[in-house]
Amino acid sequence: MPIAALATSFLIPLVIAPHLLFYYDITPKVALIFMAAAAGLAFVSFRFDSLRSFAGTSLGRWYVVAAAASVAICILAASLSANRSLAWNGSNWRRYGALTECASIVAAVTICAYVAGHASRLRALMQAVCAAGLIASLYGIAQYFRWDPFQSPAAYEAGEGIFKIVRPPSTMGHADYFAAFLLWPVFVGLGLMRESRRGFASILGISASVAGMAAIILSGSRGATIALGAGLCLACLFLRPKFRPLVAGLALAALSLGAFYLSPAGARLRARVHWIGEDRAGGARLLLWRDSLRMAAAKPLTGFGPDNFVSEFPRFQSVELARAYPDFSHESPHNIFLDSLTEEGLGGMLALAAIAVVGLIAGARSFASGDAMQAGAFAGLAATLVAHQFIAFTAPTAFYFYLGAGLLAGIGAKPAPSSPNAPGLRWATLAGTALFAALAFRLVAADAMLATADRRLNAGNPRAAAEAYRAALNRSWAGVSADLYFSRRWAAASQETKDVPSRLYYLQIAVGAASLAARLPEQRQNGWYTLAIYAASRQDPVAVESALRSTIAAGSNWYKPHWALARLLFAEKRWPESQAEASLALKLNAGKDPEVASTLSNISSSGGLPR
Repeated sequence: MPIAALATSFLIPLVIAPHLLFYYDITPKVALIFMAAAAGLAFVSFRFDSLRSFAGTSLGRWYVVAAAASVAICILAASLSANRSLAWNGSNWRRYGALTECASIVAAVTICAYVAGHASRLRALMQAVCAAGLIASLYGIAQYFRWDPFQSPAAYEAGEGIFKIVRPPSTMGHADYFAAFLLWPVFVGLGLMRESRRGFASILGISASVAGMAAIILSGSRGATIALGAGLCLACLFLRPKFRPLVAGLALAALSLGAFYLSPAGARLRARVHWIGEDRAGGARLLLWRDSLRMAAAKPLTGFGPDNFVSEFPRFQSVELARAYPDFSHESPHNIFLDSLTEEGLGGMLALAAIAVVGLIAGARSFASGDAMQAGAFAGLAATLVAHQFIAFTAPTAFYFYLGAGLLAGIGAKPAPSSPNAPGLRWATLAGTALFAALAFRLVAADAMLATADRRLNAGNPRAAAEAYRAALNRSWAGVSADLYFSRRWAAASQETKDVPSRLYYLQIAVGAASLAARLPEQRQNGWYTLAIYAASRQDPVAVESALRSTIAAGSNWYKPHWALARLLFAEKRWPESQAEASLALKLNAGKDPEVASTLSNISSSGGLPR
């Protein structure tokens, strides 16, 4: 368990597998969480007294109760979901279904049980967190300066010219999740520095903290920057630095940041500030939160199932949100409590809130105890909660949340004497070990097959890629898919092929992949819309209309299918229907694309209908 606990805390935020796995940034992290849960249950099967000791304090007991409630509610919500496969396995973008959520909680609880009552174990764990944060921070800083040996910088850059920005994701898939994770090493590092005073731990702590703060600023994450400020204010209450050194440090930091901001190297940071200035309301969040509450009201007790937001929200998206962001798919409510409310109901949200409250109460007590490491963890938890009011959990950030809250809840636990476990309990926990290990293998094997198909397409070997893709489809029960992506790749391969039989074969695969996407809850809208495009290329108006109407049925406030349907109906001289669809498309597009307005104008003038 010592190796498993330290390796898990160190590797989860860092592990990526470009070229080896298709979803190379999230799949290895989730697989590692499964293995951590397996190792934790194996440990508990022989040392159940550690869990008993962790739950021996009042806050530790409440944490275990809240964690167990979260697991039970998560399983119930997944079982009652209309999209059970998605609810259990999770969506492809973050893989945070019921299996991953339960594994994150189990891994965190068992690690906390191992650490509880052992100051040396807690210190080693904190050092592992800081080491991971330091490495991730340095990689993110390097990405800002366009040095990246693993990922293409084009994937996290946007804009053109002087307004081109960079949002370095480091190893976390997106800059917002990267910055949210860094709040832990930043404040744990401050605690280590204060607790150790000198030596390796102190150097590691201050390095992780300084590098983490720099990386958060360069990430351009507004929520994490606000959380960083809140956490620093909280840390100052405990550290109580002398006034003059504090003012001098703040002045030095401000001067350094200002010099960098005005220098040529700060050009893309200035561009990010410009973007933020043009969108001071934080993007779609206010409308998104309102519509998420409407969605939650439809199923207030059970929710729609873990990670089902991406599939169900299009039916609840308001016209106002669609007009503000007419060609944008909202994958989460950008708030962990709203995320839990919509997907697991009121009980899931309350269980999550209970874990947070227990951690905060335990952390507040660290101020009285004078323990610097505990105070650092408390500031990290508080800052993390602030940041996650603007983003959803991913598997690694959720794991760190449960771990941080649990470590604080276990303060004051006493090591319990070793005692043999009941045979029934041991076999039950070992069965859980086998289950989580099997889930890790299943996930990696399915993802690796998709990566093989992608590599073969990139190498110009579509025949061999087709074999790998068929093998990947045979593992679809693992919940890993990329049908829309491969549909487009096969369509491109068909256009590039001069051999007519091969062209038709690859086009058939493209259409089949789009059909599979249309059956998957998280890809339903785009899948049907892609099928409409393929039907149009075959000049099959009946199939085009059917696919477009299926797209609209999956989510009525996306302007594109209405726009396409208007043009189809106009070509068939069904003018009143065509004008109605064109008018709706223009309303939903909010005039952001002149072509949509032009379509309505042409229909009105050509059909003899009023403009």
